[in-house]
Amino acid sequence: MYDVLSELGLDLEDLQWQDLALCKGIATNDFYDTYETKESVARTVDDACLSCPVMAQCLQAGVENGEWGVWGGIYLTSGKPDIAKNSHKDPKVWQAIKERIGDSVL
Repeated sequence: MYDVLSELGLDLEDLQWQDLALCKGIATNDFYDTYETKESVARTVDDACLSCPVMAQCLQAGVENGEWGVWGGIYLTSGKPDIAKNSHKDPKVWQAIKERIGDSVL
């Protein structure tokens, strides 16, 4: 039987939500400085987050730890959604985010 976790070098007992994040290994600058200055990067990051299996856990960690940058598809400043840095998101994107994470995290 093919063991995908072993193939990825992961042990189920040591697995954390970050190990399953689609952004694992991607330059973090795209989730901070570049996200703030390039709308095309921001939209690409938003799309990746909306496809990520651990989007809700990521956002929750960002909120709980008072983080800044993109966490779970939402740009946070001190753990709170930053209206200005999320201004490129249209109602359709916000609806997709809400469907994925619910209201409990924010």
